[in-house]
Amino acid sequence: MCPHCGKNAPVIHRGLAAYCTACGRERLPFAGKSVSLAGKPSRFGGAVAGALGWLILIGGTALALLLGLGAAALFPGSIAGLAIGLPIGFVALTLGLLLLVSGRKLSRSGVKASRDAQVQAIFSLAAHRRRPLTAQEVGVVLDLPASEADALLTELAKERPDEVGVEIGERGDILYTFPGISGQAGVRFPQPSLRIDPSDGAADPAARIFSEEFEEEDAGASRASPRREQLR
Repeated sequence: MCPHCGKNAPVIHRGLAAYCTACGRERLPFAGKSVSLAGKPSRFGGAVAGALGWLILIGGTALALLLGLGAAALFPGSIAGLAIGLPIGFVALTLGLLLLVSGRKLSRSGVKASRDAQVQAIFSLAAHRRRPLTAQEVGVVLDLPASEADALLTELAKERPDEVGVEIGERGDILYTFPGISGQAGVRFPQPSLRIDPSDGAADPAARIFSEEFEEEDAGASRASPRREQLR
C-alpha cells in the first residue's frame, strides 16, 4: 500500500530507487510487488533449465551413441553395444525432456507474473488519475515502449471488455477507459470550448480561440464542474 496515494500499487525500480506506479512518488525499494523484478527469477530459471536440458539431451545422446558403437566394435556379434548405449540414451532423453518441459513452465510462469504486475499497475494508475489513459502514459510509468504498452492495453481491452474500453480522443489519439473504476464511468476529455476575441465584434471563425480544460490527475485536487455538481 502506497503511503502517499493509498493505492495498492506495485513499485517500479529506476536505478536504486523505487517509485509508486500510481502516483509516481518515491517508496521503499521492497515495499511492494515490483514491476521491474516480477517474473525475472522464474524466467532466468527457465532459461537455465532449458539450456541444461538441451545440453543433457544432445550430449547424453552423443555419449550413448559413442559408447554403444565402441562396445559393438570391441564385442562384434554381441548385444554389448545396445546394453551400454540404450540405458545411457534413455536416461539422457528422459532428463533432457524433463528439464525442457520444466524450463518452459518456469518461463511461462515468469511471463505471467510480469504481466500480472503490469496489469495491476495499470489499474492502480487509472484509479489514481480517474480519467482515460494513453499508451504513452502507461509506457512512461512501466518503462515500456509506447508500442508495447499499446499492445498490452489492447489485449486487456479484448480480454476484459467490461473493465477496459477504447475510444478516440479529440486529437485523434487512442484513449483507454476504465468504467469499472469508481469515478471513471462516463468520463470523457472535455470538449474544446469556443470564445470570441473581445477585440473583434464579428464572430469570425479565425477569431475563435480553442481552449481545453483537462481534469487534474490527482483526484484529491480535482474540482467538479457545475454540470457534474447537478448530476450529483
